[in-house]
Amino acid sequence: MNKNTPYGLIGDGRLANHLSHYFSLKKIPYQTWSRKKDTISLSEKLKDCDVLLVAIKDNAIENLIQSQNLPDKKWIHFSGSLSTKLAQGFHPLASFGESLYDLSFYEKIPFVVEKGKYLFKDIFPHLKNNSYEISSQDKSLYHSLCVLSGNFTAILWQKTLSEMSHKLSLPKEALTPYMDSVFKQLSIDPQKALTGPLVRGDQQTIEKNLFALKGDPFEGVYKSFVTAYQKSKEYQNNECA
Repeated sequence: MNKNTPYGLIGDGRLANHLSHYFSLKKIPYQTWSRKKDTISLSEKLKDCDVLLVAIKDNAIENLIQSQNLPDKKWIHFSGSLSTKLAQGFHPLASFGESLYDLSFYEKIPFVVEKGKYLFKDIFPHLKNNSYEISSQDKSLYHSLCVLSGNFTAILWQKTLSEMSHKLSLPKEALTPYMDSVFKQLSIDPQKALTGPLVRGDQQTIEKNLFALKGDPFEGVYKSFVTAYQKSKEYQNNECA
């Protein structure tokens, strides 16, 4: 790798900001390029970078790479779902918001690497993150599970925090211990973390919950979770039979 600027970081969104901050904390040299902010071309600004890291929207990754005549560069993207011959996927398994993390947290983030030409250590020899490989064929399933567990829970918590605050006058601080305890139990023993009426088979409470949500867009979400849970239990029982 070029000792001066081994990495060219492309993008200016949340992930790009986090990667930039991580590199800065690790004192790893890099150059950035953004279509919105730079007047100089990508190929000119990042010409001395051996590895080009593409941290932009999934549907723009291939078009950007194809628009550049840089065949000798190592192209890496960070999409959890995209598989393309133009670049290899290195997906950081974490949620990236507006607030930046400290170094210890960044170093705990595992990278799920699409099997291909490079290993994680080939591209990032100075990072200590754990990495795991999956095949290109498994990326859609992998990413769908990430969305279910991460993105969808965020939607549920946004709903809960908003309703608790506006309709029940309960502050966010009142829900933080509950939120923390849920994820704590998931980290300790995910198979035993679920509590409440579904586990107890308490149909009466479920019906009361659904009545309270009557007409709410999340009434259907609640019903879907009940159905999915019941069918998953039936499936598990059949598998064990």
